[in-house]
Amino acid sequence: MERLRNPDLWGALIIIFVTLFFSALVVVNRSLFGFLVGSLQFTHWMSLIGGLWIAFVTPIYYVLKRRRPNRIKELVRIHIFGNLVAFLFISVHFTYWIISVSFMGTGLALFVAVFALVLTGLLNRFNLMQISTRYIRSLHVSMTTAFYLVLIIHILNHTIRL
Repeated sequence: MERLRNPDLWGALIIIFVTLFFSALVVVNRSLFGFLVGSLQFTHWMSLIGGLWIAFVTPIYYVLKRRRPNRIKELVRIHIFGNLVAFLFISVHFTYWIISVSFMGTGLALFVAVFALVLTGLLNRFNLMQISTRYIRSLHVSMTTAFYLVLIIHILNHTIRL
């Protein structure tokens, strides 16, 4: 019951519901997000911002939490909420493309990795299941490694068309 009094849990749930809302909005009216910004579609820019946030801020968080342990509460909040917003951006992009493309390839693998990161992160942070936090944390770290590997392959695939 104490878990339900945690404002961070409610903030995370709100961002997840906003993610579901915008993803559903893309399904209902795809054209809302289909406009160009420069040479790329808006949803692609969202995905780039979200992916770059996770790719660069996660290692920074890892280093800072060890160098500044007295600021861990702030760092964890930045890590959680920043990555959830990044997941929102990536989800809108993924939903935009999944409804028009029959095969996603590395994009699907990348979304699954990010989704698994979010899921294991939430399970670990808010202890939502009665599973050992050591087990969940090791899954979270493993999915981070998978995220980086698939991200590199995804970028290479879309830059040089492997």
